[in-house]
Formats: sequence, structure tokens, C-alpha cells
Amino acid sequence: MNEKPMEWMAVCGEGMGHKLGRIVSLAAAVACFLFFVLTSRLFAVVGAALFAILYSWMQTHAFVEYEFCYFDGDLDVAAIFNKARRKKKMSIRLEDMEYMVKKVEPQQNTKYFCRRENEGMIYTLVVNQEGKRIAVVMEAAPEFVKIMEMKHKVR
Repeated sequence: MNEKPMEWMAVCGEGMGHKLGRIVSLAAAVACFLFFVLTSRLFAVVGAALFAILYSWMQTHAFVEYEFCYFDGDLDVAAIFNKARRKKKMSIRLEDMEYMVKKVEPQQNTKYFCRRENEGMIYTLVVNQEGKRIAVVMEAAPEFVKIMEMKHKVR
């Protein structure tokens, strides 16, 4: 295909639900620890430890960015947590893609790689991978949209 490689980012940040979850888990851990100090009940320490672990996990996944790399018919999606840890989320071959539409079009299996309230360049890629139909909701770069239009994948 000999296309030039493309790379773009979608910054999702931290949602209000995530912030609230971190605050609640931290408050619950402190409350369980204080309950243990006052009553010497062992289950309170276990509760405090569990809420502290939950807080720690939520802290490491607080800020999320998605990186999209398109090269020669392959689209790779990776999540970057707190600008430090990268995790590959999925790979899509252009041959597996059925169509692309400029709106959120949920299917039975839908994966979101963008802010849901962002209305700008939100596209849904409908992909048939291993017999399963998957909708990938993402922020698409204008150059990527042009390539998909040339390949007659945009509806």
C-alpha cells in the first residue's frame, strides 16, 4: 500500500466518576482505619487495606490518553495511563473493517477510545474480528478520515 505512517492522540483525562471513586475509596479507607483504632476490630483493618488498594489502583489509572497508529492498512490502539504506562488495547486490519460513520453507533460489543461527551471528530469503526462485530468509537484524525474515504469505508 505504501502509505505514510500516521499517529495521533486522543486525550480523555479523568472523568468525574473516577474522581468521585478515588475520593470515596480514600475516605472509606480512613474511616475503616479510625474504626479499627477506636474498637480494635480486625475486619476494619482488612476493609481499610482493601479500600487503600482500590484507591491505589484508581490513582494509577487516573489520567488516560489513547494513541492511534495507522500504517499500511493496520490501525493500532494503545492506552497511556498517567503519561507513563502504555498498554496495547487492540489492532485492526483494514480488511476486517466493514465501514466507518461520523457518529456514535453502538453495537453489541462497543469499545470507547475517546471522551463520550466530545462531539468533534468522533467516528465509529465497525469491525468484524474473528466472527464478532465490534464497534470502535474513537477520535479520528482528518488525514485518517481522508484515507478511509478513498477506500470507500466512510458512510
